[in-house]
Amino acid sequence: MTRVVVLGGGIAGLAAAFRRASTGETIVLEAGPRAGGSIRTIREDGFTLECGPNTLRTSEAAERLIRDLGLEGEAVAADGKAPRWIVRGGSPRAVVPGPAALFNKVFTLKGKLRLLKEPFVARRPASLDDESVHSFFARRFGEEAALYGAGPMVSGVYAGDPHALSIRSAFPRLWDAEGASGSVIRGLLRKKEKEGKSAGGGGGKGGGAHGGRSGDPAPARHRARTLTFSGGLFTLIETLLSRLNERPGFRIETNAAAVSVEGPLPSPGPRWRVRAADGRAVDADVLVSTLAGPQAARLFGNVLTRSAVALAAVPSSPVTVVLAAYPSPASPADAPRGFGGLIPQVEGFRSLGILYPASLFTGRAPAGFVLTTSFLGGALDRALAGAPDADLLAVAGSEVARFFPRLGPPSRSWIVRWPEAIPQLPLGHHRTLAALDADLAALEAMAPGSLHVTSGFRDGIALGERIARGEALGEAL
Repeated sequence: MTRVVVLGGGIAGLAAAFRRASTGETIVLEAGPRAGGSIRTIREDGFTLECGPNTLRTSEAAERLIRDLGLEGEAVAADGKAPRWIVRGGSPRAVVPGPAALFNKVFTLKGKLRLLKEPFVARRPASLDDESVHSFFARRFGEEAALYGAGPMVSGVYAGDPHALSIRSAFPRLWDAEGASGSVIRGLLRKKEKEGKSAGGGGGKGGGAHGGRSGDPAPARHRARTLTFSGGLFTLIETLLSRLNERPGFRIETNAAAVSVEGPLPSPGPRWRVRAADGRAVDADVLVSTLAGPQAARLFGNVLTRSAVALAAVPSSPVTVVLAAYPSPASPADAPRGFGGLIPQVEGFRSLGILYPASLFTGRAPAGFVLTTSFLGGALDRALAGAPDADLLAVAGSEVARFFPRLGPPSRSWIVRWPEAIPQLPLGHHRTLAALDADLAALEAMAPGSLHVTSGFRDGIALGERIARGEALGEAL
């Protein structure tokens, strides 16, 4: 039987193990004391607090996983009407996505008119093979959109620097839309129209008697949901582990950081040997790496000869999360409302964003409390992420108070630190990925199917994307 060893016990690695159809051995080696990667939930005295990702925006694979784990009844959907906020002029201003954004108060009239000009802006020159997120938005939509649209988006998603983050790698859908149509707006609309026709099973000459039975239902398009679970997002990890631990041949080992990998070893026999920090050795027929770029480069430098140097240099941004519980104010108008707010760097705050989880989901706090989740640090303020607890509480509390001056001091606070929270994708990162693909193709010719690599630096950082990649890997295994 084939033994698969997964390096990393985050959601992608666990989803891959769960979707593996074979009855062979599956061993997950997790460097930390618990599985789940960045998914961590505090359950304490009636509070349900997220320390990493706060929501799951579902992909088709995520919906399947929820269904197959029997978690539909535990899912708690976000209030679809909850406003989102972007700070401008020191105050949160409600913003909605899509065409309705033209009516919000985040952009000035001049900025809105510049947004409308985007379809008429010249296509990027053929010589431009990558661009920073800020530069891309400024070129396509104007400087105001770059500062108050792209800036907070990069802070909220990557905790990154919009002047350094690659648009091609971090937001490929936008880059590809311009490349396909010469306009981001036209490209996205055409893609949506094409997806709609595909989901509708075609039309015109393709329908009726010539396109299958006219009574056949059209394939349903996936409609993403934003949700959590009644016990928090860690419910997903707990349920996955419970189901996996029922399988013969599965085991997960925590505090088992891989310090070296030998291979590919001669066939027949195991192709890889992983040595953990405590000296134990684990042989594998197939290895799945979900590790960050520098870790993957260190362990697989002998086979990733084209990409190892670049992978070793892929940085991560540090993020510290400050969670606070406040007594509910006398007036609901004085309490946090909606999804939360993102804060452009030009506004002079140090928080990247502040979420309001008890407003978005039910059951997050006992009666009489409201919650805030502040994100500090990131690529542009690394020192703050490592500051003493007292300094972090002071910064987070003072900036919450600027928005909600009648809240008073928090009753309780929690601090969770992520020294290497989110991979940063620098300009030219697509060339690193191309070199990695070439390395893996060369290895495939020598030792077919023996190494699979997935990580946030390669396949996306959102939970829905990580689950989808884990599912695809599991089916390939």
